[in-house]
Amino acid sequence: MEIRHSMRDGCVIVAFTGSIDLFTVSQIQHTLLKDLGGQPYALICDLSGIRQLDPVCATVFSTVANHPSSRWPATSFLLCGAQAPVAEILGRLQVPRFLPLYATLEEALDAAVDRPPYLRDELLLAPTPTTAAAARLYVRDILGYWQLALPDVAVVERAELVVDELVTNAVLHARTDLRLRLELGGDWLHIAVRDGSPRLLRMVSVNPEAESGRGLRLVEQLASAWGVHPHADGGKVVWCTLKLFAAG
Repeated sequence: MEIRHSMRDGCVIVAFTGSIDLFTVSQIQHTLLKDLGGQPYALICDLSGIRQLDPVCATVFSTVANHPSSRWPATSFLLCGAQAPVAEILGRLQVPRFLPLYATLEEALDAAVDRPPYLRDELLLAPTPTTAAAARLYVRDILGYWQLALPDVAVVERAELVVDELVTNAVLHARTDLRLRLELGGDWLHIAVRDGSPRLLRMVSVNPEAESGRGLRLVEQLASAWGVHPHADGGKVVWCTLKLFAAG
């Protein structure tokens, strides 16, 4: 794997040449995390030199974006130049649903320079019966302050539903203090809930008669993408992304 760095308009461009597979994926992840940690204005991955992409390793970009040490979405993180077979694999895994994939480097640079401002806010919550209600009110107030409710009320409603599910799940199963984080970057609203339990969540078959277990399926239906990972300081983070504006 050959990795080349360059800089244009305040954006770091990382060009990969070779194959993304089990032998190179760790090197790629380490490189991207180091680059994001430097907090450039934008980080653009030029994939035009990637000849082969192992589908098992294609999640490296989402893993980097949602890693605790990542500065995304404060730093724009974009992909570009993927050849048709590589783009097909990324599309099949829904990577472009939360990480933009542009046809050319020039298009990615234009998008990075023209991106809307970045906003972030965080709330510390205790695991009480009223926590979910407080989280919903917080979401409504913050997004209203950011004026997100004006162009797309549906996004605010989806955000409230998603936050309700994630916070309720943390209260019921983690039973620790938790942090709710909202981040607005580009056309995406990023939501994350961190709790103190190391137990990672997974999708399970849902019994219609069950009192719980439907939360993650609702999150999957409402969000463009979601995931869970351990936090470097303990516990875990459950995250999801919502598209701000419907296409067309």
